[in-house]
Amino acid sequence: MASTGYAYCVLHDSYFADHEDRQRHIQSSPDHPQCHICDRRFKDNNALRNHWIVAKYHYYCRECEKHFESPAGPEFHIDEIHVGGYDSDDSDEEDEYGAKPEYYDGWEDDQGIERYPDGVPAESEAHKLGVEDDNSWEDCDDLDFEDEEDLADPPELQDDQSSNDSDCVLDEDDEHLVHQFECPMCEKNGCATICTTRCGHIFCAPCITGAFKYTEACPICDAFGDVSQLRRIYISEQ
Repeated sequence: MASTGYAYCVLHDSYFADHEDRQRHIQSSPDHPQCHICDRRFKDNNALRNHWIVAKYHYYCRECEKHFESPAGPEFHIDEIHVGGYDSDDSDEEDEYGAKPEYYDGWEDDQGIERYPDGVPAESEAHKLGVEDDNSWEDCDDLDFEDEEDLADPPELQDDQSSNDSDCVLDEDDEHLVHQFECPMCEKNGCATICTTRCGHIFCAPCITGAFKYTEACPICDAFGDVSQLRRIYISEQ
C-alpha cells in the first residue's frame, strides 16, 4: 500500500515517514545486512561495504572482499597485491633454505606490522570516519554508478548528437545551453559529461573516472574517492 512517506526500504518494499523512522526499522530487522564489528545494520549490502571502507577500526579490501585485523594488513595487502603486481605463480617458490612460504590467516596483518612498525601513513586512512562523525551518506537513496559507461549520455541523446555534424553546432535558440566549465585536469571546456565527487570537486567524467581507477583519491584534495560515488551534474549558462 502506498504511503506519503519519502524514506523507502527496498528490501521490504515499505515507505517510512522519514530517514530516522526507516533507520529504526533497519536496526530492528534481521533481514538487513549487519556489520560484524560494530553490530549495526544497513539498508543494503552496498551501504555495508561502504561502511567497512570508511569507518574507523574497519580494515577491508573492497576488491577482494577481505577483512583484516589491523590497518597494516590492508596496507601491506594493497602494496603487494594491487600495486606491486603480485604474481600467484611465484607464491610457492622455495627460499634459499629450500622452504616454501607458509600462508595462514592473518599473515598479511603480521607482514604489515613488520613493514610499518610505526603505523601506516596517516594519509592512507585520511578518508576514515569516526563513530561521532557525520554518517548521513548512509541515507542517500541515489543509485550508484557501478561502471564508467553509466556516466555516458543517455542513448537518445547520443543518437541526437550523432545525427549532427562532428562540430556539434548549436542553433541560436540553444546557445544558452553552452557552459563555460573547464575541467581542472584536462583544462578543456565544453565537456559533454560533468561529474562531482563526494568531496565536492567537479571534473569531466573521463578524467575523474581515470583518476579514481588508479589512485582512488581526488586530484585536488586527495580525499578518498571511487567511481561509484560520482554524481553527474548539468551546468548551463543563462
